[in-house]
Amino acid sequence: MSASRKSDDLVVRLSSKKLEALKELSKLGIKLSDGYDYVLWEYASTQTNLDDVRKRLSSIKTSLSEEIVQDRNK
Repeated sequence: MSASRKSDDLVVRLSSKKLEALKELSKLGIKLSDGYDYVLWEYASTQTNLDDVRKRLSSIKTSLSEEIVQDRNK
């Protein structure tokens, strides 16, 4: 597990506290995702602002978790 991950213009830096917590949870067999597994940086944009996100999310009629589950089940 590295302290930072880079993809094009998005760099994610993990704090020492988060790294330690992830290490402890990993010892317990619990896997947490920081989004890296989902390739979220491909959807991230430095031009996107909070209003854009709210506008796009407003089109979701069900809960976001239901949308994710439905998408995974496709």
